[in-house]
Amino acid sequence: MKRSKIIALSAISSAFSILFLTAGVFLSVLDYSAIFMASLCTMLPLAKKSWKGGVFTYFGTLLLALIFFVGVRPEIVLTYGIFFGLHPTVNFILREKNFNKIIGVIIKTVWFVASLLLVYWLFSGFLFEESLLNNEIFKKYAYIIISAVGAVLFIAYDFLMMRFQAMMDKTIEKLKL
Repeated sequence: MKRSKIIALSAISSAFSILFLTAGVFLSVLDYSAIFMASLCTMLPLAKKSWKGGVFTYFGTLLLALIFFVGVRPEIVLTYGIFFGLHPTVNFILREKNFNKIIGVIIKTVWFVASLLLVYWLFSGFLFEESLLNNEIFKKYAYIIISAVGAVLFIAYDFLMMRFQAMMDKTIEKLKL
C-alpha cells in the first residue's frame, strides 16, 4: 500500500477514534466503552496489513486526545494511551511475526494488569468516590483483586479483539478497499 494511502487511512481512523473518545469524555455512561470503540478504529489500517498505519493511528489519536481531553478526563487519555490504543497493533505484529501465542498472551496480560493497576493507583483517590472500589474491604485487597479479575477478563478481551480484527480483515477484503 502506498505511503500516502496509509497516512490518509490512519488519519481517518484517528478521526473516528477521537469521535468515540469525545463521546466518552462528555457522556460518562460511555467513558470506558468509548475507549474500546476507539481502539477498534485502529484495526482499519491493520486490515490493510499496515502496522505503520496502526502506529500512526495510535499516535495521532493520542496526540489529539492529549490536546483536547487531558485537562477534562485524564484517566480516559491515560487508559487509551498506555494500553487500549496500542493493543490492536501489538496483536497484529505478534500474529504477523508468528510469535509464540502463549508467551504473547502472558506478556499482554501482564501489560494489561499493570495498566489497570497504574490507573487505579493514580486515580483511585478521586475517581471512585462512590463506588465499590472505595469500599474498605476492597481497598485492603485492591491490587490482588484487580490483578486476578483483570487477568481473567483480559483473556476474554484479547480473544474478542482478535475476532474483531479477523472480521474487519474479511470485511475490508470483501469491500476491496
